[in-house]
Amino acid sequence: MGERVENSLAAESFPGVLRAAISASGLSLDRVRHHLSRRGVDLSVATLTYWQSGRRRPERAASMHALEQLEDVLQLPPTTLSALLGPPGRQRRQSTFDRFPGLADLWAERPEAAALLSEVDAAVDSVLTRLVQHDRFTIGPNGTPRSVHCLQVMRAEIDDVDRWILMSDWGGATGTGMAVSGLRNCTLGQVASLPTTSLATAELLFERPLRRGETIVIEYEIHNRTPPGGPPPGVEKVSRKFGRPVRQYVLEATFDPSSTPSRCQHVVFEIGAERPKTVRNLEIGANRHAHVVGTDFGPGRVGIRWKVPPTGAA
Repeated sequence: MGERVENSLAAESFPGVLRAAISASGLSLDRVRHHLSRRGVDLSVATLTYWQSGRRRPERAASMHALEQLEDVLQLPPTTLSALLGPPGRQRRQSTFDRFPGLADLWAERPEAAALLSEVDAAVDSVLTRLVQHDRFTIGPNGTPRSVHCLQVMRAEIDDVDRWILMSDWGGATGTGMAVSGLRNCTLGQVASLPTTSLATAELLFERPLRRGETIVIEYEIHNRTPPGGPPPGVEKVSRKFGRPVRQYVLEATFDPSSTPSRCQHVVFEIGAERPKTVRNLEIGANRHAHVVGTDFGPGRVGIRWKVPPTGAA
């Protein structure tokens, strides 16, 4: 494998050995991913980047299987890489990326979220800084959210970031999955849902991997698959969770003519909190529209909540 790999082996550094082995192979990360795919292993370029930077390490069974195949692709003796990992959960020096909550932390109140996130490369959430996030919700009859159009401007904090991970919960029927359309500058990758929860997750794949410091603009629309109708929900809400600060966030809600709210509020929550730390009343104009704007917000959750009068109320 050459002097670089031998030096890294002597230092017993998993990231160092992996970096040296990839360099000595002459393969790009995308080619490594391609060779793994031919062996039935789906490992993203972003995950390979995290592993060789030392920010993440393989721990789950699927990741350890991928590591075995990776050793073969890089022509390393068996267990060369896995032997350098040490015991699971080994303490690491906290990096700038690790100071903010990850996707699993944002959904800690939903234990089933962990199972969904294991299906995708959730670590990518920590290496994309959101500069602008604009969510425009359409609220249907009885105050039920029906869809949201999203525009995101993001900056890559490391090389070879190639996707964004969505988590969605409409709070309705379980096992309905996620319906995504209207994609711009990205394509839909893996979508995962569980029959026992209304949560769903999906990958948005970029047209090409981003370089560190490079920005991207993507758009997409998420649809609520829960059948419309049913009794009025009483108090409803829409919100967005942020694990890292966002430069500017705009949240809009446009209501159906048949269900203009009797009350509408702007709410802000700390991560994991059940009660809002900020509540502010919002005015709803003749166009049945409400919005909030935040700058340098996060970590936290910001949303709009409302109450729809019961059917037939004066």
